[in-house]
Amino acid sequence: MLTARKTLPAIALSLGLGLFATHALADCDDGQEDTVGKAVAAAASGKISAVVAGSGKQMINLETCDAAGGNLVAEFKYNLIGADGLYWVEGKAKVVGKDVKEMTFTKLSPNLASASAAKGVKLAAN
Repeated sequence: MLTARKTLPAIALSLGLGLFATHALADCDDGQEDTVGKAVAAAASGKISAVVAGSGKQMINLETCDAAGGNLVAEFKYNLIGADGLYWVEGKAKVVGKDVKEMTFTKLSPNLASASAAKGVKLAAN
């Protein structure tokens, strides 16, 4: 059982480690967010177009955007209006310059998951 005497040092240690772990990362500035948003939206649209045709209306929401060692790393949610409804995907991406070098979809909307399975195209990492 944790007592107040044991809990406080544990909290202080976890806060200290949290500050240390985030020291190497910096939040993206507005220009970097713009670059990441455009690059991720284009790359996500390209991957999804193999499964569903979009009507051109899309939205990207950057959940996080961090600058680390010349790379920009983001977690995002991308929405696309297709001919038969709204599709969305959540994921992570690494952008170098203006290009997406790595992208992983972590979660798909149910209708996108169904369309992906029907086409035999694996979009999300499991």
